[in-house]
Amino acid sequence: GISTRIEQRLSDGKVLENWIPFVRGGGFGVIGSIQPADGGGLRTEFKFQSATLDIGKWGTYNFPPLGEGWFDTVYLDEELRIDVNSRNDILICRGE
Repeated sequence: GISTRIEQRLSDGKVLENWIPFVRGGGFGVIGSIQPADGGGLRTEFKFQSATLDIGKWGTYNFPPLGEGWFDTVYLDEELRIDVNSRNDILICRGE
């Protein structure tokens, strides 16, 4: 495949960054805003604001962001969490 992992960072409780590093260098990333859904609970809403494709020697390109939705998170322990999102994906995530 072109990638073996996806990296996600949540910072300041307001910024979501997803990065997919390519095996041969470069990668694809999106940055967006996050906020708790109305009513609190486990749901977090997100909206992407920028997208970047880095294809190494062929350059880096910015694209209009596509995507907004939500994810529900259940923390299993200090390292593991399960997310279910607005696309009906189930993700098992490990912190590093």
